[in-house]
Amino acid sequence: MKMGKINDIFESKSVVKTFTLCVFTFGLYVIYRLFALTKQVNGSVRNPISSWFVISAVSVHLISLFSLIIFFTAKGNPELLIFSKLMHLVSSIFHVTWLIKVRNRINLITGVGKESKFWLNPVLSSFLHVIYIQYKINQLLLVNTEQRHVESRAI
Repeated sequence: MKMGKINDIFESKSVVKTFTLCVFTFGLYVIYRLFALTKQVNGSVRNPISSWFVISAVSVHLISLFSLIIFFTAKGNPELLIFSKLMHLVSSIFHVTWLIKVRNRINLITGVGKESKFWLNPVLSSFLHVIYIQYKINQLLLVNTEQRHVESRAI
C-alpha cells in the first residue's frame, strides 16, 4: 500500500457531518465533495479525470435540480417535469460514472486491491457515494497515522 503520500492527498472528515451535508443540501454537497475529491486525485494520477467531464456533470446536475425547483415553485407545466426527469436520468449516469472514476483513482493511488479492507467496493461506492468514500479515506488515514507514529517511536 502506498501509504506515505495518503496524508498529503486526503484529509479526514466526519462521516456524520458528510452524511448530514449530503441530505440537507439536497445533494449539492455530494457534487461539491466529488469535485473536491477529483481535484485531490487528479494531482496524483497519470490519467486525470477530464475537466470537461466534471463541468458537464456539474452542469447537468444543476440544470436537473433547478428545473425541478422551478416546476414545483412556479407550478410549471408537465413538459418541464418531463424535461427535469430526463435531465435527472442523464445526471444520474454522469454521477455514477464520476463516482466510478474517483473510486478507481483512489484505489490506484492507495495501491489497494480487492483483498484489502481499504479497497473501495464498487457497489457500496455507488449506493453510499461520498459518505462511504470518506469513511474509507478516514480508515486509511488512521492506519497511516498510527503506522507513522509507531515508526517514529522505533527510531
